Amino acid sequence: MEKLSDHLYIPPMGIVLRDREKARQAAKPAKRNFASAKITRQNKDWTATPYSANWTLYRDLRILRARAREMAKNAPHFRKFLLMAKTNIVGHKGIQLQCNAEFGSNRPNTNLNSRVESAWWEWSFPENCSASGKLSWVSAQQLFVEHLLRDGEALVQHIDADNAFGYTLKFWNVDWLDETYNETLPSSGNRVIMSVEVDGNDRPVAYWLTTPPSDINFTHQRGRTRTRISADEMTHAFMISEDESQTRGVTWFYAGLLHGKGMHEYTGGVVDSARVASHSLGFLKKNTPDEVEFMGEEDEFGNQRPLEIDVAPLSMNELPDGYELQQFDPKQPTQNHSEFKRSMLLDVAASLGVNGFSLAGDMSAVNFSSARVGLGEERELWRQMQTFVSSTLCREVYRRWLRSTVAAGKIDLSAREFAQLQNPTWRARGWRYIEPTKDITAAIDGIGNNLLTFRDHLADQGIDLEEFLIAKKAEMELFAKYGIEYGVAKETPPPPPAAESDDTEENNSNPPPDDAERGYTNGHSFEMID
Repeated sequence: MEKLSDHLYIPPMGIVLRDREKARQAAKPAKRNFASAKITRQNKDWTATPYSANWTLYRDLRILRARAREMAKNAPHFRKFLLMAKTNIVGHKGIQLQCNAEFGSNRPNTNLNSRVESAWWEWSFPENCSASGKLSWVSAQQLFVEHLLRDGEALVQHIDADNAFGYTLKFWNVDWLDETYNETLPSSGNRVIMSVEVDGNDRPVAYWLTTPPSDINFTHQRGRTRTRISADEMTHAFMISEDESQTRGVTWFYAGLLHGKGMHEYTGGVVDSARVASHSLGFLKKNTPDEVEFMGEEDEFGNQRPLEIDVAPLSMNELPDGYELQQFDPKQPTQNHSEFKRSMLLDVAASLGVNGFSLAGDMSAVNFSSARVGLGEERELWRQMQTFVSSTLCREVYRRWLRSTVAAGKIDLSAREFAQLQNPTWRARGWRYIEPTKDITAAIDGIGNNLLTFRDHLADQGIDLEEFLIAKKAEMELFAKYGIEYGVAKETPPPPPAAESDDTEENNSNPPPDDAERGYTNGHSFEMID
């Protein structure tokens, strides 16, 4: 008789336990080598999936831009940063044109350079520079910097204008680039990424401007329209922060918005609490049972008057039976308020790339040496931004302006002169010496030992060497015209040596009196008094 067990294999218990352990080990996740890559209960809300730059911007760009604009309007330190940026990057004179046309053998063509620079200066007035007639070239640079830092990108259109130069600028609000417009065009195969049409190399081909909802009531067309403008007519400037395929820019404030919002609300809360505390607010607490009703004073109409406390100086108040006064004192600001706010401000300043004392305008916590080091690092950031503005805005505007100006007959140039004028120098503002005596001495030593040139030294101050020499020569001629010796630095004569004391018997005949005698007789002897 066959048994079912004869056809079954039952493994030993040891084998069963071993197989279970192998299965458990296989199901167990691999151990991570980097501590920051581990997922624990404490960091489970930390992102663990990388996203492309365009995907991240598609999801967050509009919200970040809206919040950055709100902070620029209402948060003092973000507004201060924008003012600092426009002052240090552009300055009151702007980033200035310096043409470099030459005759040959490094001999500058001063006449040609002056003619082009004069025409550029004439164009830079508002009636020529901007299509609206509102922006001069300096204010256009400042608006470009504000859009670049606050919104993360700036959009400028180059327009053929009816003026003497045939050229002008128009600034567009980047809200006209709709982040939700993304598709592949069947006709050309180009991709449209957040309203920027790019080819296979991610080079912008065109921009699709869509009327933003907030501007519908302020445009000629009372509805949302989408217009394609070739990239040859536009300058779309932003700083690439993640990868080259990035098609839109992100606000400079993005890392500090959360800290800035918290500091702004905290400061407002402290001010509100201090206002409440300044009014000495209090409450009347009832200690009697509910069935006992207080019958206060009545007015002339028989209505019960509410309880009142006289807060006039030296007044005395008597509380009704069954009531006691409880004082409410929020105690704001506290002793730690200044230090706590300062630490929050330092976080915001670090996210913006500037010093805390510059952002706050408070030099009380720094000394001269630390301020010097901090300003040097901060100015490198401004120089970096000056280079970006020069290469993206100034260079592009100048080249288009030069072509239009020559075509309009405003300037007569030969082909050789036109070629030499294509790559001018853009002279941005410099900064004054931090410690003039030491800085000038160091510059003189560097120039005298052939470690530094006059041109480089003056460029750090925002001064052109040729303009400096022309002004210097004119000044010397003016002094000579009026018969005045031109000022030349002269060495300060050393102070005369201190007179040596004569240890003669005459000088030592009357030794100074001791302290006791001088205290009562003012240095005179008793015999002289008698």
